[in-house]
Amino acid sequence: MVDAASGLREDLERALAVVPMRILLDGVEFVDDGDPDRYPEFYRRLRAGEVPATSTPSPGDYLDAFRRCRADRILCLTIPARWSSMFATATLAAETLAGEEGVRRVDVLETPTAAVGFALVARLAAALCAEDKDIETVRAAVLRACADVRMYGALASLTYVARSGRVNAVLAGISNSLSIRPVFQVIGDETARVALSRTLSGAVRALEKVAVERLNGKPQWVLVFHADAADDGRTLAGRLESATTLGRCELMNLAPASAAYTGPGAIGFAALPMEDARS
Repeated sequence: MVDAASGLREDLERALAVVPMRILLDGVEFVDDGDPDRYPEFYRRLRAGEVPATSTPSPGDYLDAFRRCRADRILCLTIPARWSSMFATATLAAETLAGEEGVRRVDVLETPTAAVGFALVARLAAALCAEDKDIETVRAAVLRACADVRMYGALASLTYVARSGRVNAVLAGISNSLSIRPVFQVIGDETARVALSRTLSGAVRALEKVAVERLNGKPQWVLVFHADAADDGRTLAGRLESATTLGRCELMNLAPASAAYTGPGAIGFAALPMEDARS
């Protein structure tokens, strides 16, 4: 089980439950239930200038999702506790369910990754659960994947990340006025800048260079993301396919909970060695 920031749609027949994310846009609630058909509404409002504010799902949201999933054992993945209270909230909901049912069905696993890295790990877990792998096998595969997953991206603007407090607003304004696109990496729960670009094509080249230099030539499961910029995402996917060894490549529109911090126009990818995708 995962939250909607993973970009996965709930599929209870495949033992996948999704916890909704609630985002305030100028004080009006937008609920992301994992259905990508709702993303255009979110991006339309974001582009119109509405200011987003994210919040952690409530214990009740997690409890409802646990109840929808009738599996004998449930593995619930969360992003790092240092970035969110999701782990604590999910743990509380799991304890509540155990009290109701008299047996503990839910194991909550705090992963050391977030955003699209988390989304890729979640896809691996969902695939293994759909194959009826036991929870210990899935947990071990998730931990291996978390150690190896890498995420790289480029922002179109620093405006949205500045609102989160992670970037100084003055520096963000200077960067925007110069049309600078930061290229960054996320490994585990650590974020770092890897390059700067003045153009979209320059950002794509920087991401391609990163892939060639840092993926070690091994076949990769790659999840290419874009924030309401599908053509740019497809361009990046094509460059990665030409320059690197891809065992599997998927394209996703960035889920609203992540796009609230990146803003529209962000592109990038998460990569996982295919050997980690085997149980």
